[in-house]
Amino acid sequence: MRRAASLGALVAILPPPRHPVLGVLETLGFRGSAGEVSRAALTSRPNLLSAVWSASSMWAANAATVSAGPARRDGRTHLSIANLSSSLHRSLEPTSTFETFRQVFHDASFAVHPPLASKHSLRDEGAANHMRLCDATGRLGVDIFVYGGDDQDSDDQRSIGRQSLDASMAVARIHGLNLENTLFLRQHPAAIRAGAFHNDVVAASYQNVWLHHELAYVDADETIYAIEKRFREVTGDTLHRVLISEREHSLDDARKSYLFNSQLISLPNSNQMALLCPANVKEIATANKVLDTLSERCPLVVQVETVELSQSMNNGGGPACLRLRMPMTRVQWESISQSIKFTPGKADRLCELIDSTYPAVIEIGDLADESLLATSRRACDAMYAELLPIN
Repeated sequence: MRRAASLGALVAILPPPRHPVLGVLETLGFRGSAGEVSRAALTSRPNLLSAVWSASSMWAANAATVSAGPARRDGRTHLSIANLSSSLHRSLEPTSTFETFRQVFHDASFAVHPPLASKHSLRDEGAANHMRLCDATGRLGVDIFVYGGDDQDSDDQRSIGRQSLDASMAVARIHGLNLENTLFLRQHPAAIRAGAFHNDVVAASYQNVWLHHELAYVDADETIYAIEKRFREVTGDTLHRVLISEREHSLDDARKSYLFNSQLISLPNSNQMALLCPANVKEIATANKVLDTLSERCPLVVQVETVELSQSMNNGGGPACLRLRMPMTRVQWESISQSIKFTPGKADRLCELIDSTYPAVIEIGDLADESLLATSRRACDAMYAELLPIN
Protein backbone atom coordinates (compact mmCIF):
# COMPACT_ATOMS: atom_id res chain seq x y z
CA MET A 1 0.00 0.00 0.00
CA ARG A 2 2.86 2.37 0.77
CA ARG A 3 4.40 1.78 -2.64
CA ALA A 4 1.13 2.17 -4.53
CA ALA A 5 0.36 5.39 -2.65
CA SER A 6 3.87 6.73 -3.33
CA LEU A 7 3.21 6.30 -7.06
CA GLY A 8 0.09 8.42 -6.85
CA ALA A 9 -2.70 5.88 -6.29
CA LEU A 10 -5.53 6.70 -3.91
CA VAL A 11 -5.55 3.84 -1.42
CA ALA A 12 -8.17 2.72 1.09
CA ILE A 13 -7.79 -0.17 3.52
CA LEU A 14 -10.47 -2.82 3.94
CA PRO A 15 -10.38 -4.47 7.37
CA PRO A 16 -10.18 -8.26 7.21
CA PRO A 17 -13.10 -10.46 8.26
CA ARG A 18 -13.01 -11.37 11.93
CA HIS A 19 -11.28 -14.71 12.47
CA PRO A 20 -11.51 -17.48 13.38
CA VAL A 21 -15.06 -18.24 12.23
CA LEU A 22 -15.64 -20.93 14.85
CA GLY A 23 -19.40 -20.84 14.25
CA VAL A 24 -18.77 -22.86 11.08
CA LEU A 25 -17.29 -25.68 13.16
CA GLU A 26 -20.36 -25.63 15.40
CA THR A 27 -22.63 -26.02 12.37
CA LEU A 28 -20.54 -29.07 11.45
CA GLY A 29 -21.29 -30.76 14.78
CA PHE A 30 -18.41 -29.71 16.99
CA ARG A 31 -19.69 -28.83 20.46
CA GLY A 32 -18.41 -27.11 23.58
CA SER A 33 -16.46 -23.96 24.39
CA ALA A 34 -14.31 -22.23 21.81
CA GLY A 35 -11.28 -24.12 23.07
CA GLU A 36 -13.10 -27.46 23.10
CA VAL A 37 -14.44 -26.95 19.60
CA SER A 38 -10.98 -26.04 18.33
CA ARG A 39 -9.25 -28.97 20.01
CA ALA A 40 -11.85 -31.43 18.72
CA ALA A 41 -11.44 -30.14 15.17
CA LEU A 42 -7.65 -30.26 15.48
CA THR A 43 -7.82 -33.90 16.52
CA SER A 44 -10.27 -35.13 13.92
CA ARG A 45 -10.33 -32.64 10.99
CA PRO A 46 -7.42 -30.17 11.17
CA ASN A 47 -8.16 -28.99 7.63
CA LEU A 48 -11.45 -27.55 8.89
CA LEU A 49 -9.74 -25.76 11.75
CA SER A 50 -7.22 -24.30 9.30
CA ALA A 51 -10.05 -23.12 7.02
CA VAL A 52 -11.85 -21.11 9.71
CA TRP A 53 -8.57 -19.35 10.56
CA SER A 54 -7.71 -18.53 6.92
CA ALA A 55 -6.38 -15.05 6.16
CA SER A 56 -6.96 -15.37 2.41
CA SER A 57 -9.18 -12.27 2.42
CA MET A 58 -5.89 -10.36 2.05
CA TRP A 59 -6.26 -11.08 -1.69
CA ALA A 60 -8.85 -8.36 -2.13
CA ALA A 61 -9.04 -8.83 -5.91
CA ASN A 62 -11.34 -11.76 -5.19
CA ALA A 63 -13.65 -9.80 -2.88
CA ALA A 64 -16.00 -8.44 -5.54
CA THR A 65 -16.54 -7.44 -9.15
CA VAL A 66 -16.83 -3.69 -9.72
CA SER A 67 -18.55 -1.91 -12.61
CA ALA A 68 -17.72 1.75 -13.09
CA GLY A 69 -20.58 4.22 -13.02
CA PRO A 70 -20.09 5.48 -16.60
CA ALA A 71 -20.47 1.90 -17.87
CA ARG A 72 -23.86 1.61 -16.20
CA ARG A 73 -27.28 2.78 -17.30
CA ASP A 74 -28.06 4.31 -13.90
CA GLY A 75 -24.63 5.92 -13.50
CA ARG A 76 -23.95 4.23 -10.16
CA THR A 77 -20.88 2.16 -9.31
CA HIS A 78 -22.00 -1.43 -8.80
CA LEU A 79 -20.20 -4.00 -6.65
CA SER A 80 -21.12 -7.69 -6.53
CA ILE A 81 -19.57 -9.64 -3.68
CA ALA A 82 -17.93 -12.84 -4.96
CA ASN A 83 -19.26 -16.10 -3.50
CA LEU A 84 -15.82 -17.79 -3.66
CA SER A 85 -17.61 -21.13 -3.68
CA SER A 86 -14.70 -23.09 -5.19
CA SER A 87 -12.96 -23.53 -1.83
CA LEU A 88 -14.18 -23.87 1.74
CA HIS A 89 -11.78 -21.41 3.36
CA ARG A 90 -12.61 -18.62 0.91
CA SER A 91 -16.36 -19.31 0.94
CA LEU A 92 -16.37 -18.13 4.57
CA GLU A 93 -15.52 -14.55 3.54
CA PRO A 94 -18.52 -13.23 1.55
CA THR A 95 -20.95 -12.64 4.44
CA SER A 96 -18.46 -10.44 6.29
CA THR A 97 -17.29 -8.77 3.08
CA PHE A 98 -20.88 -7.88 2.14
CA GLU A 99 -21.48 -6.25 5.52
CA THR A 100 -18.21 -4.31 5.36
CA PHE A 101 -18.82 -3.09 1.80
CA ARG A 102 -22.31 -1.89 2.68
CA GLN A 103 -20.82 0.09 5.55
CA VAL A 104 -17.96 1.54 3.50
CA PHE A 105 -19.85 2.24 0.25
CA HIS A 106 -22.99 3.63 1.83
CA ASP A 107 -23.44 6.58 -0.51
CA ALA A 108 -26.39 6.38 -2.92
CA SER A 109 -23.96 6.48 -5.86
CA PHE A 110 -22.87 2.92 -4.99
CA ALA A 111 -24.92 -0.26 -5.25
CA VAL A 112 -23.57 -3.24 -3.27
CA HIS A 113 -25.04 -6.60 -4.33
CA PRO A 114 -24.93 -9.82 -2.28
CA PRO A 115 -23.01 -12.84 -3.58
CA LEU A 116 -24.60 -15.25 -6.03
CA ALA A 117 -25.87 -18.55 -4.66
CA SER A 118 -22.97 -20.69 -3.51
CA LYS A 119 -23.26 -23.31 -6.25
CA HIS A 120 -20.53 -24.90 -8.34
CA SER A 121 -22.14 -23.75 -11.59
CA LEU A 122 -22.17 -20.16 -10.23
CA ARG A 123 -18.64 -20.07 -8.86
CA ASP A 124 -17.46 -16.47 -8.83
CA GLU A 125 -14.03 -15.17 -7.80
CA GLY A 126 -14.51 -11.50 -8.41
CA ALA A 127 -12.36 -8.87 -10.07
CA ALA A 128 -9.46 -11.27 -10.63
CA ASN A 129 -11.45 -12.41 -13.67
CA HIS A 130 -12.79 -9.06 -14.89
CA MET A 131 -11.16 -6.29 -16.94
CA ARG A 132 -12.41 -2.81 -17.83
CA LEU A 133 -10.68 -1.41 -20.92
CA CYS A 134 -11.55 2.25 -21.35
CA ASP A 135 -10.42 5.75 -22.23
CA ALA A 136 -8.60 7.93 -19.69
CA THR A 137 -11.88 9.33 -18.36
CA GLY A 138 -13.31 5.87 -17.71
CA ARG A 139 -16.54 6.88 -19.41
CA LEU A 140 -16.09 4.97 -22.67
CA GLY A 141 -14.93 1.38 -22.87
CA VAL A 142 -15.67 -2.31 -22.79
CA ASP A 143 -16.02 -4.83 -19.98
CA ILE A 144 -14.39 -8.24 -20.33
CA PHE A 145 -15.27 -11.23 -18.14
CA VAL A 146 -12.92 -14.22 -18.21
CA TYR A 147 -14.21 -17.67 -17.26
CA GLY A 148 -12.83 -21.18 -17.03
CA GLY A 149 -14.20 -24.06 -19.08
CA ASP A 150 -17.59 -25.16 -17.81
CA ASP A 151 -18.17 -28.74 -16.69
CA GLN A 152 -19.97 -29.73 -19.87
CA ASP A 153 -17.23 -28.20 -22.03
CA SER A 154 -14.27 -30.14 -20.70
CA ASP A 155 -13.40 -33.73 -19.92
CA ASP A 156 -10.38 -32.49 -18.01
CA GLN A 157 -11.54 -31.33 -14.58
CA ARG A 158 -8.22 -29.54 -14.10
CA SER A 159 -9.23 -27.15 -16.90
CA ILE A 160 -12.56 -26.03 -15.47
CA GLY A 161 -11.26 -23.03 -13.56
CA ARG A 162 -12.60 -20.99 -10.66
CA GLN A 163 -14.93 -18.65 -12.59
CA SER A 164 -18.02 -19.91 -14.41
CA LEU A 165 -19.60 -18.35 -17.49
CA ASP A 166 -23.02 -18.34 -15.82
CA ALA A 167 -21.64 -16.36 -12.87
CA SER A 168 -19.95 -13.82 -15.13
CA MET A 169 -23.07 -13.33 -17.21
CA ALA A 170 -25.19 -13.00 -14.07
CA VAL A 171 -22.94 -10.26 -12.67
CA ALA A 172 -23.08 -8.39 -16.00
CA ARG A 173 -26.90 -8.54 -15.92
CA ILE A 174 -27.13 -7.53 -12.25
CA HIS A 175 -24.88 -4.54 -12.91
CA GLY A 176 -26.98 -3.52 -15.90
CA LEU A 177 -24.01 -3.42 -18.24
CA ASN A 178 -24.52 -2.64 -21.91
CA LEU A 179 -24.15 -6.14 -23.34
CA GLU A 180 -22.99 -4.76 -26.69
CA ASN A 181 -19.88 -3.53 -24.88
CA THR A 182 -19.50 -6.61 -22.66
CA LEU A 183 -17.48 -9.58 -23.86
CA PHE A 184 -16.80 -13.00 -22.37
CA LEU A 185 -13.46 -14.70 -22.87
CA ARG A 186 -12.71 -18.31 -22.04
CA GLN A 187 -9.41 -18.85 -20.28
CA HIS A 188 -7.08 -21.27 -22.00
CA PRO A 189 -7.06 -24.75 -20.38
CA ALA A 190 -3.26 -24.75 -20.57
CA ALA A 191 -3.13 -21.64 -18.41
CA ILE A 192 -5.42 -23.17 -15.79
CA ARG A 193 -3.41 -26.42 -15.76
CA ALA A 194 -0.24 -24.35 -15.28
CA GLY A 195 -1.72 -22.84 -12.11
CA ALA A 196 -3.20 -19.63 -13.54
CA PHE A 197 -6.68 -20.22 -12.16
CA HIS A 198 -7.41 -16.47 -12.32
CA ASN A 199 -7.10 -14.21 -15.34
CA ASP A 200 -4.87 -11.79 -13.40
CA VAL A 201 -2.10 -14.40 -13.39
CA VAL A 202 -1.87 -14.30 -17.21
CA ALA A 203 -3.06 -10.74 -17.94
CA ALA A 204 -2.81 -7.20 -16.62
CA SER A 205 -4.93 -4.27 -17.75
CA TYR A 206 -5.77 -0.69 -16.92
CA GLN A 207 -7.59 1.87 -19.05
CA ASN A 208 -6.25 1.45 -22.63
CA VAL A 209 -3.34 -0.86 -21.77
CA TRP A 210 -3.66 -4.65 -21.88
CA LEU A 211 -0.79 -7.09 -21.35
CA HIS A 212 -1.49 -10.79 -21.71
CA HIS A 213 0.15 -14.13 -22.32
CA GLU A 214 -0.16 -15.90 -25.67
CA LEU A 215 -1.95 -18.82 -23.99
CA ALA A 216 -4.25 -16.74 -21.82
CA TYR A 217 -7.41 -17.34 -23.88
CA VAL A 218 -9.10 -19.83 -26.17
CA ASP A 219 -9.55 -18.71 -29.80
CA ALA A 220 -7.41 -15.71 -28.92
CA ASP A 221 -6.99 -14.23 -32.41
CA GLU A 222 -10.71 -14.10 -33.18
CA THR A 223 -11.90 -12.90 -29.77
CA ILE A 224 -9.14 -10.34 -29.28
CA TYR A 225 -9.75 -8.88 -32.74
CA ALA A 226 -13.39 -8.43 -31.74
CA ILE A 227 -12.35 -6.69 -28.51
CA GLU A 228 -9.91 -4.34 -30.29
CA LYS A 229 -12.52 -3.52 -32.91
CA ARG A 230 -15.21 -2.80 -30.34
CA PHE A 231 -12.78 -0.72 -28.26
CA ARG A 232 -12.01 1.50 -31.28
CA GLU A 233 -15.71 1.87 -32.07
CA VAL A 234 -16.62 2.83 -28.50
CA THR A 235 -13.68 5.06 -27.54
CA GLY A 236 -12.28 6.25 -30.89
CA ASP A 237 -8.89 5.28 -29.50
CA THR A 238 -6.40 2.46 -30.03
CA LEU A 239 -5.98 -0.27 -27.46
CA HIS A 240 -2.33 -0.64 -26.44
CA ARG A 241 -2.11 -4.42 -26.30
CA VAL A 242 1.10 -6.31 -25.61
CA LEU A 243 1.09 -10.04 -26.30
CA ILE A 244 3.81 -12.02 -24.53
CA SER A 245 4.55 -15.27 -26.36
CA GLU A 246 5.08 -18.66 -24.79
CA ARG A 247 8.54 -18.68 -26.34
CA GLU A 248 9.68 -15.48 -24.66
CA HIS A 249 7.99 -16.05 -21.29
CA SER A 250 6.49 -19.50 -20.73
CA LEU A 251 3.39 -20.19 -18.66
CA ASP A 252 5.60 -21.91 -16.14
CA ASP A 253 7.80 -18.81 -15.85
CA ALA A 254 4.69 -16.62 -15.63
CA ARG A 255 3.44 -18.69 -12.69
CA LYS A 256 6.81 -18.36 -10.94
CA SER A 257 7.33 -14.65 -11.61
CA TYR A 258 3.72 -13.42 -11.42
CA LEU A 259 4.75 -10.82 -13.98
CA PHE A 260 1.14 -10.48 -15.17
CA ASN A 261 -0.06 -10.05 -11.60
CA SER A 262 1.66 -6.68 -11.52
CA GLN A 263 -0.32 -3.52 -10.86
CA LEU A 264 -0.65 -0.77 -13.46
CA ILE A 265 -0.91 2.66 -11.80
CA SER A 266 -1.51 6.05 -13.40
CA LEU A 267 1.29 8.49 -12.71
CA PRO A 268 0.15 11.93 -11.47
CA ASN A 269 -0.66 14.62 -14.02
CA SER A 270 0.05 12.48 -17.07
CA ASN A 271 -1.37 9.71 -19.24
CA GLN A 272 1.62 7.52 -18.42
CA MET A 273 1.73 4.55 -16.11
CA ALA A 274 3.99 2.65 -13.74
CA LEU A 275 4.03 -1.13 -13.46
CA LEU A 276 4.36 -2.35 -9.87
CA CYS A 277 5.81 -5.88 -10.01
CA PRO A 278 6.55 -8.53 -7.40
CA ALA A 279 10.26 -8.82 -6.64
CA ASN A 280 10.13 -12.40 -7.99
CA VAL A 281 10.43 -11.03 -11.53
CA LYS A 282 14.11 -10.35 -10.78
CA GLU A 283 14.70 -14.08 -10.33
CA ILE A 284 13.25 -15.10 -13.73
CA ALA A 285 15.42 -14.25 -16.74
CA THR A 286 12.55 -14.26 -19.23
CA ALA A 287 10.52 -11.87 -17.06
CA ASN A 288 13.44 -9.45 -16.95
CA LYS A 289 13.76 -9.54 -20.73
CA VAL A 290 10.06 -8.73 -21.13
CA LEU A 291 10.36 -5.79 -18.76
CA ASP A 292 13.49 -4.52 -20.53
CA THR A 293 11.53 -4.06 -23.76
CA LEU A 294 8.13 -3.16 -22.30
CA SER A 295 8.42 0.61 -22.75
CA GLU A 296 9.26 0.08 -26.43
CA ARG A 297 6.25 -2.18 -26.95
CA CYS A 298 3.94 -0.01 -24.83
CA PRO A 299 5.16 3.61 -24.60
CA LEU A 300 2.51 4.47 -21.99
CA VAL A 301 4.30 2.31 -19.41
CA VAL A 302 7.34 4.41 -18.54
CA GLN A 303 8.28 3.13 -15.10
CA VAL A 304 8.76 -0.33 -13.55
CA GLU A 305 8.94 -0.80 -9.78
CA THR A 306 9.27 -3.95 -7.70
CA VAL A 307 7.99 -4.73 -4.23
CA GLU A 308 8.91 -7.60 -1.91
CA LEU A 309 5.87 -9.80 -1.35
CA SER A 310 7.41 -13.18 -0.62
CA GLN A 311 4.85 -14.23 2.00
CA SER A 312 1.94 -13.45 -0.30
CA MET A 313 3.72 -14.95 -3.30
CA ASN A 314 4.44 -18.19 -1.43
CA ASN A 315 0.68 -18.63 -1.16
CA GLY A 316 -0.15 -17.55 -4.70
CA GLY A 317 -0.75 -13.79 -4.74
CA GLY A 318 1.11 -10.83 -6.19
CA PRO A 319 0.46 -7.05 -6.23
CA ALA A 320 -2.74 -7.28 -8.29
CA CYS A 321 -4.16 -9.96 -5.97
CA LEU A 322 -3.68 -7.65 -2.99
CA ARG A 323 -5.91 -4.87 -4.29
CA LEU A 324 -9.43 -4.33 -5.58
CA ARG A 325 -9.42 -1.58 -8.17
CA MET A 326 -12.36 0.76 -7.51
CA PRO A 327 -13.10 3.27 -10.30
CA MET A 328 -14.95 6.22 -8.79
CA THR A 329 -15.40 9.95 -9.04
CA ARG A 330 -13.76 12.43 -6.71
CA VAL A 331 -17.17 13.02 -5.09
CA GLN A 332 -17.52 9.28 -4.42
CA TRP A 333 -14.03 9.18 -2.94
CA GLU A 334 -14.94 11.99 -0.58
CA SER A 335 -18.07 10.08 0.50
CA ILE A 336 -15.98 7.25 1.93
CA SER A 337 -14.97 7.43 5.58
CA GLN A 338 -11.61 9.07 6.20
CA SER A 339 -10.81 6.31 8.70
CA ILE A 340 -10.06 3.73 5.99
CA LYS A 341 -8.02 5.99 3.73
CA PHE A 342 -4.31 5.27 3.64
CA THR A 343 -1.88 7.68 5.26
CA PRO A 344 1.69 6.94 6.33
CA GLY A 345 0.64 7.52 9.95
CA LYS A 346 -2.21 5.03 9.70
CA ALA A 347 0.13 2.50 8.11
CA ASP A 348 2.58 2.98 11.00
CA ARG A 349 -0.17 2.39 13.57
CA LEU A 350 -1.37 -0.77 11.82
CA CYS A 351 2.19 -2.10 11.57
CA GLU A 352 2.68 -1.46 15.29
CA LEU A 353 -0.56 -3.31 16.01
CA ILE A 354 0.52 -6.28 13.92
CA ASP A 355 4.01 -6.39 15.43
CA SER A 356 2.63 -6.24 18.97
CA THR A 357 -0.09 -8.87 18.58
CA TYR A 358 0.56 -11.41 15.84
CA PRO A 359 3.00 -14.28 16.46
CA ALA A 360 5.92 -14.53 14.04
CA VAL A 361 5.20 -18.25 13.52
CA ILE A 362 1.99 -20.25 13.85
CA GLU A 363 1.91 -24.05 13.70
CA ILE A 364 -1.31 -25.96 13.07
CA GLY A 365 -1.49 -27.01 16.72
CA ASP A 366 -1.43 -23.37 17.84
CA LEU A 367 -4.85 -22.84 16.26
CA ALA A 368 -6.44 -24.73 19.15
CA ASP A 369 -4.68 -22.56 21.75
CA GLU A 370 -7.24 -20.38 23.52
CA SER A 371 -4.63 -17.69 24.14
CA LEU A 372 -4.09 -17.31 20.37
CA LEU A 373 -7.86 -17.05 19.92
CA ALA A 374 -8.02 -14.27 22.52
CA THR A 375 -5.07 -12.48 20.92
CA SER A 376 -6.66 -12.68 17.48
CA ARG A 377 -9.91 -11.23 18.75
CA ARG A 378 -8.15 -8.36 20.50
CA ALA A 379 -6.17 -7.62 17.34
CA CYS A 380 -9.36 -7.62 15.23
CA ASP A 381 -11.08 -5.28 17.70
CA ALA A 382 -8.12 -2.90 17.57
CA MET A 383 -7.99 -3.00 13.77
CA TYR A 384 -11.70 -2.25 13.43
CA ALA A 385 -11.37 0.57 15.95
CA GLU A 386 -8.69 2.08 13.71
CA LEU A 387 -10.39 1.51 10.36
CA LEU A 388 -14.15 1.38 10.97
CA PRO A 389 -14.84 2.97 14.35
CA ILE A 390 -18.42 2.97 15.55
CA ASN A 391 -19.71 6.53 15.58
